[in-house]
Amino acid sequence: MPNQRVQGEIGYHKLSEWWLSTFSEAEREHIERSAGPLTEGEIGRTSQTPTRLLYQAASNFRRVEDLSIAQRLLARAEEMAGSDILDLHYCYMTRILLHYRHRNAAPTALNEGIAACEKQIALAPMAAVAFKEWLPNHPLPAHTGFYQLTVIRDKQGNYEEAIRLSRLALEQGWAGDWERRIVRYEKKVLKRGRVKA
Repeated sequence: MPNQRVQGEIGYHKLSEWWLSTFSEAEREHIERSAGPLTEGEIGRTSQTPTRLLYQAASNFRRVEDLSIAQRLLARAEEMAGSDILDLHYCYMTRILLHYRHRNAAPTALNEGIAACEKQIALAPMAAVAFKEWLPNHPLPAHTGFYQLTVIRDKQGNYEEAIRLSRLALEQGWAGDWERRIVRYEKKVLKRGRVKA
């Protein structure tokens, strides 16, 4: 199996052995039906990083039955990103979106989504710098990790943490309705205080 020649983007990025050993033949066929041909044709040159190839492929697996495939693609994507801040940022974003989607259907999905939010938030100051270098005349985009974790903490009744996250996102300059969120969460804290009294 390791000597099998794989072409396309998978072969170009030297992912052949991983591809053949990580997925069954049926899974490989399913991935290429869903994410497009990844092993076809000779690739002479590409601007796509291996991390981007894999997290974009993973984003096609939105059904809970396919979560295991997405997780394996994302694990390898994160591993290959190394110190590329924006590749990591988007890898975590994909992980957050896929896991939060299945928070009620897959037992570990919510915790894995929260862990990905925390990783993306920890990376946020460096990601902000990287975005400003990449697109110097543009404001920062929305930040999935801050947004999703704020929503989760709000639903859990942890309004203080939702406020802290919203303030941090606002301070760092990430796009979003952070000021309105802070006001809303502060009202919830006050209301809870009145109920307890």
